[in-house]
Amino acid sequence: MVLNAYTAEQITATEKPHLAAGAPLMARAAHALAVEAARMLRHRPSGAYGADVVVLAGSGNNGGDALHAGALLRARGARVTAVLTGSEAHEEGLAALRGAGGFVLGLGEAGAQESARAAVGADLIIDGMLGTGGRGGLREAPAELVRRIRESTRDRSTGHRTRPLVLACDVPSGLDATTGAVAGPVLAADATVTFIGIKTGLLATPKPSLVGRIRCADLGIGADLPAPALREAEDEDFTRYWSVPVEGDQKYSRGVLGTVAGSDQYPGAGLMCVHAAVRAGAGMVRFVGGDALASALAVSTPEAVRSEHAGAHRVQAWAVGSGATDRAQQAQVEQALDAGVPVLADAAAIEMLAHRAADGDPAPAHVLLTPHAGELAQALEWVARLAPERGERLVRAAREAGLPEDEEVQTSPSRTQIEAAPFVWVRAAREALGGTLLLKGTTTLVAAPDGTVWAHRGNSAWLSTAGSGDTLSGILGAGLAAHRARVEAGRAEGADGEWAGVAAAGLLVQRGISTAAPGPVPPTVAAERIPEVLGRLADGQ
Repeated sequence: MVLNAYTAEQITATEKPHLAAGAPLMARAAHALAVEAARMLRHRPSGAYGADVVVLAGSGNNGGDALHAGALLRARGARVTAVLTGSEAHEEGLAALRGAGGFVLGLGEAGAQESARAAVGADLIIDGMLGTGGRGGLREAPAELVRRIRESTRDRSTGHRTRPLVLACDVPSGLDATTGAVAGPVLAADATVTFIGIKTGLLATPKPSLVGRIRCADLGIGADLPAPALREAEDEDFTRYWSVPVEGDQKYSRGVLGTVAGSDQYPGAGLMCVHAAVRAGAGMVRFVGGDALASALAVSTPEAVRSEHAGAHRVQAWAVGSGATDRAQQAQVEQALDAGVPVLADAAAIEMLAHRAADGDPAPAHVLLTPHAGELAQALEWVARLAPERGERLVRAAREAGLPEDEEVQTSPSRTQIEAAPFVWVRAAREALGGTLLLKGTTTLVAAPDGTVWAHRGNSAWLSTAGSGDTLSGILGAGLAAHRARVEAGRAEGADGEWAGVAAAGLLVQRGISTAAPGPVPPTVAAERIPEVLGRLADGQ
């Protein structure tokens, strides 16, 4: 099922009336945290009994949750030590832990070394230093504690952590609950128990390895949550958004995709895009390109049909821009952008759309822009340079999306800023550029015109190679064409938000390709895996 996630503000607004009514939310949160802690300790012969547990407790409610959980684990026979990392401690939580027989350490001059030693030697650390409202990362003393723990538990030969296990309470401390941005050192969690609803930052963070496995305890009030700010599709959601052939389909009802990709300088980009589109099940693929591309496709992908120009034949979607570096191909890209059908816009096409947006002509919803952070930074720089008022609007939108007031942005963000907070910039950039915006990265995000944002995680890092983007263009282009065919047949509505759903489903295909087998995944290997992955997803396997 689709995972729904919520901003810190949405969570706070949801819990506020329940707290005012005296609902025992902390007790419920502590119980959920203790249950997960006991689950993580099951690998020990005696489970939680006799285990060494260290609770890193801040001064807020998150620290209270962790301290109460420590008391519950103490009742199960664990040895529990609390390290108080804030200027004060949650009084009731501290009293509960002490009453259960737990130990307490501070982070003063004498306690820092002892606290680090206790944490490093533990079986499990519960990170309750900062919670949903934490901004700006850990302060000096707890930050130094985290550095010591990370250094002491790192195997110098492999770089991997040796022990202990880490359980984050609500969010890993130092990771922004809304944006997923990371400030300062963070103790990477093996699991995160989050409360009421999954926080957007847990799914949108550019560093998902810090979060670990996510478990959500709704504390009995999850039904009161508003519409989610972020969604993540799982494999079983694939057929809700991807058009699978049905009885009676033929090549035109399956979706005809046109491509303007590659050039005499970069024929490979067009080759990979077309080949992936054919393997992804497009009913027909028409390509516009030079003789070098045509010769290569005649051997590798004879199913593809050549067109003289973008307006020569009717298609149901276009995939354009990848490797289209010469003037002739770029003129065809411009023509495809004006065809009035869905378009997958990559590389050169993104710059064209940025110029149009600066002129007050943002892309319609059925145009799917697919930049990486560097391409998006360049596109937004064009917008800000050509239309300064739109640049100012862009920065305001980023502030509204969670960009801290103290983070300096001139007229447009840098690549580094986008990579650090993609959830902020994908929403702000979509407003500036129009269309549906897919921002590639370790965590890929898709922003729809209706405000929906999709997150996608879990691709193998082996997929990070030249040409992977061209292959993705072919997959997504095939998906857009098939969905447009479904709309024309009256089997889908064609609403603005649907194109983001198609993109989210296409990303599931990419993930399946990258994780189907260990080792490198060059585009040639990726394309050959597409049919098998599509079949598995379509069959719900």
